[in-house]
Amino acid sequence: DGSNTYFANDIAYHADKIKGNDGKQRQVLGSPINIDTNTYAVLPRLTYISGHRFLGAHVGVTAMMPIVKREAYLNTVDPLSPVASLVSAKNGSASGVADLEVSPVMHWEIGDHQSVTFAPTIVMPVGDFNKDRRANSGFGDYYTFRPSVQYAFIGDGWDLGGRAVISLNTRNKDSGYYSGKIFNFDWQAMAFVSEDISVGVQGYFVRQLQADTSTSTDALVQDALTRSKGSKASVNAIGPAVAWLMNGGEMLIEGKFIKEFGAKNRTEGQAFWLTISKPL
Repeated sequence: DGSNTYFANDIAYHADKIKGNDGKQRQVLGSPINIDTNTYAVLPRLTYISGHRFLGAHVGVTAMMPIVKREAYLNTVDPLSPVASLVSAKNGSASGVADLEVSPVMHWEIGDHQSVTFAPTIVMPVGDFNKDRRANSGFGDYYTFRPSVQYAFIGDGWDLGGRAVISLNTRNKDSGYYSGKIFNFDWQAMAFVSEDISVGVQGYFVRQLQADTSTSTDALVQDALTRSKGSKASVNAIGPAVAWLMNGGEMLIEGKFIKEFGAKNRTEGQAFWLTISKPL
């Protein structure tokens, strides 16, 4: 015996700030820059958990194939800056299939109220990428090993959950860029206000543990790495969430808004999430 779950996220992310190593507006070749970036994504995921056990866990598999539209426009604050055209040269948008994620799954039920899930994910470069564009559907010719551990506690009318993830990348063969190890932690706390509606708060924080490097001769890339001392990115985020559990568990629909703050060496923005989860 086993179970299938269809899970989909619809995401709209917008950022109009890009921060440097000091948490202030980033500069390129001495010129302050502005950014306007949007990501619209549908993230369909199919998960199968079998009735078989290994090390006490139910085992299964999960896969996600994102479909995205990305827009990225970078400009100098001073349009007469000598590097204005250089900064804006790669601006534009791109749409299509993004990079494929696949993983085995191990799921432990701990008593009546707790569970732990381990998923050692591999991200494969399926999406389109061109190093001469700022926006791409994929991230380039490199692989990411992304193991995660998720914990959930189901209380009497309230739930807690958290997921710890570390991302280990190979070097991007298309651009020569290597992104250092990244740790992130997602968390959520929800409480039922009726039989089928729950509200709560959720968030995440991201900390890059290892500096980026690049073999590229691109002046903007090398300037960014020098100014940011390796572009070790970090950000925090928090926001409200509301969920509707239909017909005692037939389907879960969840909406979230999240606001980022305290960013360094990356964009800082906000996102809307709509999640649909349905056992099949």
